[in-house]
Amino acid sequence: MEEKNRLEEELENVNNPEYIEKIAREELGLVKPGELLIIPVEETD
Repeated sequence: MEEKNRLEEELENVNNPEYIEKIAREELGLVKPGELLIIPVEETD
């Protein structure tokens, strides 16, 4: 039931530009033109 609710909520947001941008940035690592993507690297000793 929880999965169904999550999927229904996601379906409601599928045409929302803010939601699309959030997914593109957080899950796909995309950036807008002119922005820099900074990936922190952990140093191992």
